[in-house]
Amino acid sequence: MKHLNELDFAAPRTRVTPWATVALCCALLTGGFAASEWSRVEQLRDEVDAIESRIDQRKRAIEREQRRQKSMTPEQRRIERVLAEQRTRAQGSGLSVVDWIEHAWTPQIALKSLTVDKAGREARIEGGAAELSHIYIFVDRLNDRHPDRKIGLLQHRAKAEDGKNIFHFSLSIEHP
Repeated sequence: MKHLNELDFAAPRTRVTPWATVALCCALLTGGFAASEWSRVEQLRDEVDAIESRIDQRKRAIEREQRRQKSMTPEQRRIERVLAEQRTRAQGSGLSVVDWIEHAWTPQIALKSLTVDKAGREARIEGGAAELSHIYIFVDRLNDRHPDRKIGLLQHRAKAEDGKNIFHFSLSIEHP
């Protein structure tokens, strides 16, 4: 009977040990993390697909524009170039000659008239200054060491107004 004391005929109860609880929590957390990462990967794939479709659309638009450019006559190309030059940029007036004048202008120069010709490639300025040196400085700033620009001081003259000498001038500006 000694053996009977050692035998247990009752069904063992299943118990969850603390280590099993920790392992189960870790498994749940790992599963949740994997699910969130899977969702994130799917979102990134969707974004990549959207970006690729936009790139394809841009490529098709560029190809269409290139085909259109190839089929244009020289006259149409010239018109397109002139129109592109006249479009207003974010900074400036859209006419390069006016932008040069604006950049070179100082308060010592009074502009009486500005005539722009040939789609903003040529201009004629008439103005005045208190000193002749201001006119020469203005012409130098217009030239700005640019090899293609042609700045010509057509005339300058001194005129007495209200007891002061005022120097009037006419300039011609060309950019090929």
